[in-house]
Amino acid sequence: MEKVLNWYTQNKDYIDLSKDIVFVVGAVATFVGFYQFIKFLIERKILNKRQEMDNDARLYREIYSKLKAYVDSYEVTQEKLRDIGIRLLYIKNYPYKLDNDGFRQELFYYVFDAGHKANGYISGKGIYILNFLRYFDNCVYVNPKNGKWFIDEKGRSFRKYKDLKYEHLLMRIPFANIFGYDFDSDWSDKGEPVFYTKYKYTDWRLFADDMEALTLKNGEYPYNRFSLRKSKRTRRIRSFFRKSKNKLKGYLYDRKIKKKLKEKHSTNQR
Repeated sequence: MEKVLNWYTQNKDYIDLSKDIVFVVGAVATFVGFYQFIKFLIERKILNKRQEMDNDARLYREIYSKLKAYVDSYEVTQEKLRDIGIRLLYIKNYPYKLDNDGFRQELFYYVFDAGHKANGYISGKGIYILNFLRYFDNCVYVNPKNGKWFIDEKGRSFRKYKDLKYEHLLMRIPFANIFGYDFDSDWSDKGEPVFYTKYKYTDWRLFADDMEALTLKNGEYPYNRFSLRKSKRTRRIRSFFRKSKNKLKGYLYDRKIKKKLKEKHSTNQR
């Protein structure tokens, strides 16, 4: 044991130097590895974006002419407007699981003038559909300070939120969320093209982050729009708590009124 201690004492400087060298080498290796990992993530993100661009361009080329022919067949003008629909079917429900799925969705389009055909329903980034808020007597409520918003019944009042006087919500389905299509479906009863999607039509993940509230009139281009972000949409859990809170307030208010009426009735009997 004494020999070991003597050897350690005599070589302590070399041992400490070796420790420092190992530490430096390890630190450099860790830094280089971390740098390579970050570089890999950046390159992978760029590669994914490039693949997304290639996929968008491919689907746009495949779909555009067919969808244009379908829309043009309606021969819409500003004097002769028609609802033009497509069908959305969740890919997991392919081909014939149509219970609560495969419903008709209305395409967004506008007509500049008599010399132009319908436009606006497709771009290099996806397909555009409309949520007809007025059909369900709904409107968009937005917080002007933070841009948060939600859809609820028209005519209601919410603290810090104002209602937008628009009748439609414009939403884009990115090509990345379209897995397939069929322009000659055997179950589409009105001949609408069918698009097989990554998410169900009720799932907000189906749509891109950029949305717009607007009102279509006479098929004209809607210059007056209000930009919204899907990421700013308030979560359903908050809506649930808000509705529960309102119900609780209503319940307590009714109990209070009934109690006062009962007390008044007892006083009158005396």
